[in-house]
Amino acid sequence: MNLTVPNLTIACMIVSCVIAFSLPVLLAMYFHKKKGEYVPIIVGVAVMFVFVFTLETAVNQTIFKSAFGETIRNNIVLYAVYGGLMAAVFEECGRWIAYRTVLKSRMDKDANALMYGVGHGGCEAIMIVGFMMLNYITIAIMMNKGTINETLSQLDSLRLAKMNLAMQTLSTPPSYVFLLSGIERISAMMAQVSLSVLVWFAVKYKHKKYFFMALLFHFIMDAGTVLLRSQVESIILVELFIFVVAAIIVFVAYNVWCHFHTTSVKK
Repeated sequence: MNLTVPNLTIACMIVSCVIAFSLPVLLAMYFHKKKGEYVPIIVGVAVMFVFVFTLETAVNQTIFKSAFGETIRNNIVLYAVYGGLMAAVFEECGRWIAYRTVLKSRMDKDANALMYGVGHGGCEAIMIVGFMMLNYITIAIMMNKGTINETLSQLDSLRLAKMNLAMQTLSTPPSYVFLLSGIERISAMMAQVSLSVLVWFAVKYKHKKYFFMALLFHFIMDAGTVLLRSQVESIILVELFIFVVAAIIVFVAYNVWCHFHTTSVKK
């Protein structure tokens, strides 16, 4: 197999990898200067692992093994609705529970909502894009150096199939597709931090409407992305949709933030 990966593709993967790892760090440093604490970041990471990578994954695996799961898989609308609903419920409920329990004593500093969002979204960025890009870069270098066959010969049939799929993924799409992975993480981080702010004020001031707003926004972003990807060929349009929804969430969260801070000043 003589597949190779364009140098531009490798460069785009490196940029996306740098974004995935550096964005959470840079935001954490910036929000810390705004009096945010580091503990909420750790809590955000923990919630992502427990509620998303563990609980949500377990529920999804159970459901998709059933007849109902097959029905969902075979209907793109049901699949989009299911995926959006599951992501919204598990992540926003995770935020709500974290704020009501382990972060209850830190609710006096609103900057901690931003720090939590960095932990939550940063974990997602690193796990989904950061490590994936590191893996892809390693495979791409081996392919271009001609040393990949030695590795392939040592793999079992299952891992070999996965490796062949990865090699096809690296050599076929245009280079910019891999850059969009990093850009998407910026939009996702915008959304995650802003959703964290909405749920924060929902808990702090007992305004449940902000929690349901977070649920709705999260659902729209995830379900809409799945539906759009199934209907359009241009990945740029999909990324534009994600950015627009993220920008709307930022706008709403910013206004909610300003509302409560203005109210606090008047009091």
